[in-house]
Amino acid sequence: MKNRVVKVLLLVGLSLLMLAPLQAQSVTIDFVHIFGGEGDTRRDVILAIAADFEAQTGIKVNVTSPATGYIDVFNSVLLAADQGNAPHVVQVEEGLTQLAADTGLFVPISDIATPEQMAQLEGILPVVRDYYNIGDVVWSVPWNSSNPVVYYNKLITDLLGLQIDTTKPMTFAQLLGYCEAIMSFKDAIKMANPAFTACINFPLASWFPEQWVAMQNGLVANNDNGRSGRATEMLYDTPEMLNVFNFLKELADKGYFTYTGRPNDYNGEGGLFGSGATVFHINSTAGITLFVAGFRNAGVPLGIAPLFIPSEDATNGVTVGGASLWVMGGKSEAETQAARDWVFFLTNTQNDIRWHQGSGYFPNRLESIEYLSKGGLFVDSEGNPTTPDAEGAREVSWFETYPFFYIAINQLLSSQNNVATQGAVVGPAAEVRQVLVEAMQSVIDAGVDPAEALKAATQRANAILKDYNDTIGE
Repeated sequence: MKNRVVKVLLLVGLSLLMLAPLQAQSVTIDFVHIFGGEGDTRRDVILAIAADFEAQTGIKVNVTSPATGYIDVFNSVLLAADQGNAPHVVQVEEGLTQLAADTGLFVPISDIATPEQMAQLEGILPVVRDYYNIGDVVWSVPWNSSNPVVYYNKLITDLLGLQIDTTKPMTFAQLLGYCEAIMSFKDAIKMANPAFTACINFPLASWFPEQWVAMQNGLVANNDNGRSGRATEMLYDTPEMLNVFNFLKELADKGYFTYTGRPNDYNGEGGLFGSGATVFHINSTAGITLFVAGFRNAGVPLGIAPLFIPSEDATNGVTVGGASLWVMGGKSEAETQAARDWVFFLTNTQNDIRWHQGSGYFPNRLESIEYLSKGGLFVDSEGNPTTPDAEGAREVSWFETYPFFYIAINQLLSSQNNVATQGAVVGPAAEVRQVLVEAMQSVIDAGVDPAEALKAATQRANAILKDYNDTIGE
C-alpha cells in the first residue's frame, strides 16, 4: 500500500512537471505601442518578433495600438488601468519618464530583471540607457530611439556651390551664412520650384532647443535636470537658452524660416520640406527611410548632416529621443516575468538590429553597431544589392550601403554622458514643454524679445511644476 502511495505521488509530481511548460505556454501578455497607423510597416516588424518570441517561449504577445501618438497611448493606458484592464508592457515617450514613474502603475525594470538581464543593459549606449534611470532606479529599457538630424535639398546646395560637411555639424553662424546665400537666389529658385518659400523649416517643438542647450552643457531643469532630486524649477531663462532664442529670432527676422503654423507638426513640416518649400529641414532620424524614399521617387538628391550646433565649442552632445518599454505592476508573477522577458527579447542585439533595419530608428546596442559596421552585404559596380556569387560583387557593410543611418549614431557616440545629455526628467513634461513652444512662437510670429519671452515662459512653467509637485506631495 505504501509503495502504491509513493508511486501515485511520483506520478502526480511528474504530471505537474510536465504541465509546467504547458502553463507557461498559456500566458498571454498585452503590448501597446504607437505604430498602428494605416500602412505603418513597423507594426509588421513587431508582429514578426512577437511570433518568434512565442515560438521560443510559448508566451503569446497580444500587440495593439490604441493610438498613434504617445500622449494618447499613455492616456489610454491610464484609463485601462483605472478600469482594471491595464496592458502588461507599454511604449512610453522619453519625456513622460517622470510622470510614468509618479503614477505608481509601473514596476521598475531593476526590481524584476534577473542579474543576467541587468547585465544586458550594459551593452546599450550609455547616453541612451541612462536617460531612463532616475537616481539608482532603472525604470525602463530603451527601444525606439532617435535624435534630430539636418535634411537638405542637395540639388539646390550643389547648384549654389554650398559645401555641406556631413561629418561635422555646422554652427548657427554657418547655417545663417548658407541661408543668406540661398535667399539671395530666391527668385531663381522659385522659377524652378514655385513652392520655394524660405531657407529652413522645422517643427516648433521643445526637443530642438533642449538639444541645443545640452550641446552647450546647459540644463533645462534644476537639481541636475531632475537627476539628483526631483526638479522644482525649469531653467528656461539661462544664457544657453537665450543663445537659442536669439538664433530663432534672427532666422525669423531675416525671412529665413517658415513653418506650417502648427506646433509639434513633425509630419506637416516634413511634407513642407518635401514639397521644395525649403532647402534645409530638421527632423527626427526616425524619418530617414521615408525622406530617402520620397526624394528618390522625386528624382531629387537628398543630403543628411548632423544637427547644427550653437558654436564651435558647443560639443557636449545631443540627448536621446523616442521611447522605452515599461512593465505594468499589479499582474501575476507569471505575467510579470513574461512581460519582463518580452522587453529583454524585443531589445536584445538580434532584434535591435532587426528593428533598426525595419524601422529606421537607430540601434541602441554597441554590439549592434559593431555588427552593422562589418561586411555581410554585397553590391554590384553601381552599388545595387546583389548576391555574393554575382560577377563583380563587392562586400560592404550595412552602414556603407546606408550611410545616412550612421550620422545619427555618430552624434550619440561622440556625445558626453552627463546630466545635460541625459535630458530632464520632469513630471508635467508635456505642459512645461508646451510653454517653451509657445515662447518660441511668440518670438517667431510676434517678434517678442527673446529675453522677455523666456522670462515669462520660466514663470509659467514653474507655476505648472509647483502645482504638479504639490499634488504629488514630494
